[in-house]
Amino acid sequence: MATQEQRIILKEIEDVLYSYPKYKNRIKEETEHLANPQLKKCCGVGGQGGNGYEIKSEYEQIEELKQRILNNISRYREMLFRIDECLNMVKDNKDYNFIELKYFQGLTYEEIAEKLEVHVTSTYKMRNRILGALKVHFKAQRLIEF
Repeated sequence: MATQEQRIILKEIEDVLYSYPKYKNRIKEETEHLANPQLKKCCGVGGQGGNGYEIKSEYEQIEELKQRILNNISRYREMLFRIDECLNMVKDNKDYNFIELKYFQGLTYEEIAEKLEVHVTSTYKMRNRILGALKVHFKAQRLIEF
């Protein structure tokens, strides 16, 4: 039986893995947004921010928006890179395919068991083994806290 601390760490690893496809989608969305940046209308003098002290042209506002989008894309790519680095460290693990099935394809434990032709309890053991193997790498990449 896992301790409370171990369960928390495994949950944090799972949260990061579940976020992986979301980061990919956000990069796609932000890239599309970058191709056609749209300013959001807001109240207040001075456009974006509305502090009334600085009035920026629409061109300047769009350039700032593009920079924010590029910064977002950069952060998402950095997260994907760090996760990929961790996954590469365990890619030879016999339970590696569990990650793809559970966290990227969103299959249930029952569906995974059926696909792999194993008992459902075996899928829970696979989960614990692969997440345990990932733990040190996630900590090294600072994807989870110590």
